[in-house]
Amino acid sequence: MSVADSDGATRSLDEALLAAREAGFLGPGPIARHLRHAQGFVDLAKRQPHVTERPRILDLGSGGGLPGLVVAQQWPQATLVLLDANRRRASFLERSIVSCGLQSRVSVVQQRAEVSGRDLAFRATFDGVVARSFGVPAVVAECAAPFLRQGGWLIVSEPPAEKIEAPLPHRTDAEEVTEDEAARWPSGPLAQFGLTPVAFVHDEFGYEVLSQSELCPDAFPRRDGVPSRKPRF
Repeated sequence: MSVADSDGATRSLDEALLAAREAGFLGPGPIARHLRHAQGFVDLAKRQPHVTERPRILDLGSGGGLPGLVVAQQWPQATLVLLDANRRRASFLERSIVSCGLQSRVSVVQQRAEVSGRDLAFRATFDGVVARSFGVPAVVAECAAPFLRQGGWLIVSEPPAEKIEAPLPHRTDAEEVTEDEAARWPSGPLAQFGLTPVAFVHDEFGYEVLSQSELCPDAFPRRDGVPSRKPRF
């Protein structure tokens, strides 16, 4: 991609995000800050072990296109599915991928996650899932895990939290973690979905990183709306 092409893609993405805000699909705050937040997903995803040469990634509840559009723009080797149940948001996303020139490797699916997660065309076919504002941890975990292949990764936006010194037993390194994060992403209940917490990354923004240690059991996801009405932890 030439410098001119890169500048044009950046302008197109900025315009798409401004349009998302006007449509009510993107929250307040400077667009630049939203972009930095989305860039954090890209940086973390590229650092995950066993990343494939051409990763297949799902943006769970893509909404206004974050972080999915940024992941696609910043990771040219990746293919993405932007999943959203809302018709207006899905139509907006379809227009956005065209305006950003991403239609050759980004697609939009307008469907509930509980439905797509049971579809063999999607189940256990993704290397990674990103989730920015999909729901509480139990709902994200149950709805994301069915999409992931064994060894895949899930990156979820998290609120910042105060640090404590002792690392949790499930950590693979000596990162400092938080009591709040431990309560939000407990390793025992997450195991029912085949997920293992790996790291809580906190800088300007917070992200929880999880690994799909085992394929998600066939019992999940439950029927439409059940994960949010009856969360498993």
